[in-house]
Amino acid sequence: MGKENYRKLAEKILCPGSKLVPELFAMIADEKDAELLLALPGTAAELKARTGLEEKALEEHLNRLFKKGLVFKSKKPDGIKYRLCRDLGQFHDASILWPEASQKFLDLWQRYMEEEWPAYTVFVEKFLPKPFTRVIPIEKTVPARNQVLSFESVNEILDKASRVALTKCTCRMTAHKCDKPVEVCLQVGKAADYTIERGTGREIGKDEARKILKQAEESGLVHVTMNKASEFTYICNCCGDCCIFLPLLIKEGRKLCDPSRFQAQVVKEDCNGCEICLDRCWFKAIEMKDLNGKSVAVIQPEKCMGCGLCAIKCPTEAIQLIQVREKEFVPA
Repeated sequence: MGKENYRKLAEKILCPGSKLVPELFAMIADEKDAELLLALPGTAAELKARTGLEEKALEEHLNRLFKKGLVFKSKKPDGIKYRLCRDLGQFHDASILWPEASQKFLDLWQRYMEEEWPAYTVFVEKFLPKPFTRVIPIEKTVPARNQVLSFESVNEILDKASRVALTKCTCRMTAHKCDKPVEVCLQVGKAADYTIERGTGREIGKDEARKILKQAEESGLVHVTMNKASEFTYICNCCGDCCIFLPLLIKEGRKLCDPSRFQAQVVKEDCNGCEICLDRCWFKAIEMKDLNGKSVAVIQPEKCMGCGLCAIKCPTEAIQLIQVREKEFVPA
């Protein structure tokens, strides 16, 4: 019965037929945990009627599962409502950040990412009308004549946040495929409240958050957030090696992350052919071409994600971002 319950849990987060997702659940939840998880959603009172357990014992049990990242809770008029993690992405991010997660558990997550995740993204791509995530441009690379709107400004997202928390990057925690900084992901608003309550990150001030974003830019990390124009919960700083989305976008063209509304543009006369931009671009959107005997950088627009990583390190300031998409490109 135990294995069957783990299979059912995998189905609940839209992973039917997976071999490894049930194993991930089994590694972090015992059989009693699994039975309670399958009884969700509900308040402690509702779950008492379903399970026969006392409310106090239920609340203690649910809070342990909350700390593990398996249960999420929200305040309702009839009390706190508990639910299972919504989908694979939520299970991934929440459980990996559990402070007591073992290395064996993290390694199994990476095995899933290599063996099952690529095929699963085909389903994700078809299921979602728009990618779940979106690139945010580095503001200083956008000329003043091109307006950066509030939903594509990391500084404005921070300004409007009620609270900010810092967490480790779950992708680099498991993949270990690069030497980029790990503790650089920002949770904002309600997500920060959640992070601090669980103990999976620490609260930071907005000045420190801006320093972390600057560090991420210097390190060659791409700012990524939710693909909508309001109610932000995170600003991730992603690499093209470890990220669960970007490598598949780069190598296989999976539409798992939208570009920003901007695109890099090179002023050929100012380009000195140093090729720094080639090294900075994860998306292979830049190539060198001969122009009257001079080697200059040329942007391939279909590959450019409009992140600005190339522009901030251009020694001659020959690259800048220009707007190529209207504000309606970002879902309201």
